[in-house]
Amino acid sequence: MLRLIMLGALLSAVVGRAPLYNVDSKSAIPNEYIVVFYSNTTSDVVDKHMMKLQPMLDDSQGEVMQNINMKHFKGYGLRGPKSVVDKIRFFEEVEYIEANQVVKAMQSACTTQLGAEWGLVRTTERDLNLDGVYPYKENASGQNVVAYVLDTGIYLENDDFGGRATWGIDTIEDPSPETDENGHGTHVAGTIGGTKYGIAKAVELIAVKVLDRNGAGSTLSVINGVSWVEEHHSRRMTNNANAKGSIANMSLGGSYSLTMNAVVVSAINSGVPFIVAAGNAFGADACQDSPASVNAAVTVGCSNNKDEFCIFSNAGECVDILAPGEGITSAWIGGPYADNTSSGTSMSCPHVAGVAAKYISSLDSTPTPRQVKEWLGENGTKNKITLVPTGTANNLVFMECK
Repeated sequence: MLRLIMLGALLSAVVGRAPLYNVDSKSAIPNEYIVVFYSNTTSDVVDKHMMKLQPMLDDSQGEVMQNINMKHFKGYGLRGPKSVVDKIRFFEEVEYIEANQVVKAMQSACTTQLGAEWGLVRTTERDLNLDGVYPYKENASGQNVVAYVLDTGIYLENDDFGGRATWGIDTIEDPSPETDENGHGTHVAGTIGGTKYGIAKAVELIAVKVLDRNGAGSTLSVINGVSWVEEHHSRRMTNNANAKGSIANMSLGGSYSLTMNAVVVSAINSGVPFIVAAGNAFGADACQDSPASVNAAVTVGCSNNKDEFCIFSNAGECVDILAPGEGITSAWIGGPYADNTSSGTSMSCPHVAGVAAKYISSLDSTPTPRQVKEWLGENGTKNKITLVPTGTANNLVFMECK
């Protein structure tokens, strides 16, 4: 009987306690609250409430931030520990208490780049309308994502990189010039993440030089570069708590190589999505080349600014997605503001890599390479490109800003 009486008293006390709202909200301001009186509370009752409150505030170094005294609403803002709030909840004149929260201007979540390169614009449109407008989210534009550029290097001094491009390794020249003496890798990096020419404007770009000043390398130089990417990615994900993930761009290729493909698969299995060019042999089967034939990679064919399949692009069932790649202007070597216009699936590939980097940065957790590939495929714009060879995916890369 005594136990039931005690339980009844406890329930009565809980029922008589004012509700506390939004304390678990992501926008709640720590230790700040709004105390709301019943609408019929008189000024005398409010004064008595404040007199009872003051000693509690003195003991806890709390304070009344603001009094609110409207015709039909009375309350006050409170800064103090939750222990004080828990006591106030038992004051019978208090209707409820709510956590103070951050309020922001209701502006668009998207930033708009005007006069943007046509390839950037096309990745955000379901229908062709090259108006020079490229909308993107500033807080989901490659932040905490690394893009490994396996190519001729990167000309780090180009201003379009905004200091986000760094040197990784050179597997083709020793001693290394530690720069791009060809231009191809810089162009690719600019499309992935340049401030003006890039898709993912906050991504970190790392030069993995596997091709020389003539744009040539070997199976072994590429393998060594991919191996370095796998090791660097694993170390970064272990040691950097803010790291969201990585992508690797391979705007290169050669004859089919079982070894190259196996090495790329190893890096993919270690968590790095690989975006690779289909090749430029005028409709040849991409499955005959490496790394374009790697099933776990994302193999990219080319479209032009008329929504046509590029005449030079490789094709076939190994092509997973299409992206702009004809007449693409991007960063170049030779000076801080140098740029150049180029064509090829080498230019298509970084459009997809940039979109992948944006996608990864938009998530709360790091996706697997398979999830990245599946999202790119599912989210792409279907059947908009003309002249696509039979057996080739008619799927244009797309990411909406919303």
